[in-house]
Amino acid sequence: MDFSKGPMTIGEGFQGQKWTILGEPYVPLHMTPSSLLMHAEFGPDSFVPTHLHETQDETLYIMEGEMEFELEGKTIKAAAGTTVTLPMGIPHALHNRSGKTARALVFVSPTGKMYDYMARIDGLSDPAEVVRLGAEHEIRFV
Repeated sequence: MDFSKGPMTIGEGFQGQKWTILGEPYVPLHMTPSSLLMHAEFGPDSFVPTHLHETQDETLYIMEGEMEFELEGKTIKAAAGTTVTLPMGIPHALHNRSGKTARALVFVSPTGKMYDYMARIDGLSDPAEVVRLGAEHEIRFV
C-alpha cells in the first residue's frame, strides 16, 4: 500500500482520488496506517446518520460554515474554526442544517479499514448498501 508524502492539495487528492459519498465530495489528503486526513463538503441538509467507529477516533475541523453533531445525547453546534472530537466506540451523527455548504477536514486515527471503506462506497447511492459495507469495515450504524 502506498502512503502519502510531501504536499497535497484538495485539487490533487491522495493518488488522484476524489470520492462522492451519498452525493457529498470527499478528498483524501493524507494516508498512512496511523492516520487518514480528508477534506469533506457537506451540502445544505446533508447528514451522516448515527454511527460509531469501532477502531478509530474521528476529529473534524470546521473550515467553513456550520455543522451540528449529536454526541452522547447532546447537540453540539460547531462553526468555522471549531474542532470536534468523536472518540471511538461512542455513537455520533453529523448534520448540516445551516442552509449553506460546510467544509471540514476529517481526521481519523488509526486508519484501520476507513480508507478502504471510503473507496468502496464511492459513488454508491443506496444508503442500505453503505450501512452494510460499514459493518464490514468496522463502522456500525445504529
